[in-house]
Amino acid sequence: MDASLDTNVIIDLYKANLQSILFNRFEKLKVYEFIREQELKKHADNEILKLFDKDVDEGKIELITEDYLKKIGMHSSFMFYVNDQKILYEGSDLGEVYAIALAKTLGCICLVTDDIKERGPHYTLMRTIDSDVIPLAFYEILLLDYLEGTLTEEELLNLFNTINDLSNLKMNFYSKLKNFIKRFWRDPYTESEKEWMQNFCKANNLKPMEKINRLWAYIKKNG
Repeated sequence: MDASLDTNVIIDLYKANLQSILFNRFEKLKVYEFIREQELKKHADNEILKLFDKDVDEGKIELITEDYLKKIGMHSSFMFYVNDQKILYEGSDLGEVYAIALAKTLGCICLVTDDIKERGPHYTLMRTIDSDVIPLAFYEILLLDYLEGTLTEEELLNLFNTINDLSNLKMNFYSKLKNFIKRFWRDPYTESEKEWMQNFCKANNLKPMEKINRLWAYIKKNG
């Protein structure tokens, strides 16, 4: 599946040198040029910019320009979504507006963002009925990896803590796990969220509750 990236998650993962989490999860990663030329230049250090540009040059990330959208005849659709998102996120930075608009324009299934504040993109998209874009924060990608069996309980918590500490995100894993379970199983905000997870588990032949119960037991045992 394809994903559009927001500014914050790029900085958080590159700062921890764990951008491979994105490459392993998604077939194609797309970033609108504004995020690279404005947001990353403003908020990321030079080392992150160099690593990001290297991944663009190697084809791991596709940098989408205004000229490209015009060339494929999608610029008017993109601007429609930009103006629509500006209304929803009035007062927010343009990075998240462009990231969501890009996902909708190019048909990306996911928006990857660590902007989980109330009324932010993650918060709003997962509460939008029949949304065609699923928002995922870095810890939710880690939990998907864990469900698939590519991470052990110890590896999952170590990666979470590394990203959390280096970016000073002040997230609590116990709380985020509870939210993850609520979001996709116990009390989904929308049917589209529930269906997305059902399809994910079916496609990968997963028994998620067995894994989650094992994770709970590990957390209790190891504090």
